[in-house]
Amino acid sequence: MKYYAAGGAVRDLLLGQPVRDVDYAFSATEEEFIQRNPATRKIQSDACTIYLVGGQEFTPLAQGDLSQDMLRRDFTINALLLSENGVLHMHPNAIDDLKNRRIRAASPSSITDDPVRVFRAARLAAKFPDFSLHGDTLAQMRALGSESASAAREAEGLDGRGEDGPPLLYSIAPEQVGNEMRKACLTSRPGNFLRALHQSNCMIPWFTELFRAAGVPAGPPAYHDASVLEHTANVMDGTAAYADSYKAADAERALAVWMALCHDIGKSETPKDMLPHHYGHEIRGCRIAGTLGLRLRLPAGFVKAGKLSAMLHMKAGNYRQLRPGTRVDMLRYLHAAGLVAPFAWMIAADSDQEDIPLLLQRDLERFLSVRLPEQWHNKGETSGLRLRELRCMALRRA
Repeated sequence: MKYYAAGGAVRDLLLGQPVRDVDYAFSATEEEFIQRNPATRKIQSDACTIYLVGGQEFTPLAQGDLSQDMLRRDFTINALLLSENGVLHMHPNAIDDLKNRRIRAASPSSITDDPVRVFRAARLAAKFPDFSLHGDTLAQMRALGSESASAAREAEGLDGRGEDGPPLLYSIAPEQVGNEMRKACLTSRPGNFLRALHQSNCMIPWFTELFRAAGVPAGPPAYHDASVLEHTANVMDGTAAYADSYKAADAERALAVWMALCHDIGKSETPKDMLPHHYGHEIRGCRIAGTLGLRLRLPAGFVKAGKLSAMLHMKAGNYRQLRPGTRVDMLRYLHAAGLVAPFAWMIAADSDQEDIPLLLQRDLERFLSVRLPEQWHNKGETSGLRLRELRCMALRRA
């Protein structure tokens, strides 16, 4: 039995980037592998069989052959195998595509073999902003995107079905799409995730609201010169940069970028006769962000973060002008959800106010320093109202 380091770990090694997780391929039968690794857990995906051993993934070589295995993989830059003795096996186009910064499908059927690769391609575009989607990749993605768009038009919703069953993009498990999106939130240019899906016409059915946003102006020309989609992508990029400058942990960074994705999503449903203004988009956005989070089966914390982002971002953009009571209520919602810092990074990117994170942190410290006098304890709603009043006074004095 031979083992090979496979895929993205080898790619990052060749690009001189840090290697986090290493997946493996092996040449052996299933019986031989399980015999040597009795604690194996088997998972069947659309593209291949995966064996989990101690948290690491192992896949058998396709047909037991190195060349066939390269063609089975998603993209040429991931079709790389490094043997135990240091020999590199690769797709014929792998090194050329790495040098020329291209994300190319490993075979003419790579993406139809496993449609979640549509979202993996978009994530790679976010991870490697100097790479471009190769024409072959775009062609395969657009074929699936057109199929989904046609079904959506016929059904006037998100449950279109053709004579041969649902379009391939509809058949992906929601958790897989959500997982790729969350990974994209940790990349250097997360906005490219949306840009790649728009370029390939693959927004429907999972990001339909943002598909609509591509044709909607973000606001009056005096304030915005881009579509809602491009503005959202720009704020995602800016939020990632602020999170990095504050050395954010991955969990907080992902939440912050997701909040950026959701903050203006309500503008996608602004009535045409109201444009270029978007009155009331915060309320619409709260509902839509919740729907999107549930559709992608995201954790409850993400769903709540998206809704709060949509509802509060306009007020927070004018934070200096807010009354103390409005500040206190905002801080109470955000602090209870553990979102003060991620929200502040998003607002800084959206409003171009670098000091917003420091302002919110300063007020949060004053907010938390207030203690309710003992004589006001255990008085039910009255205790809460008194505590709020004292916090407002503390912020007003400041």
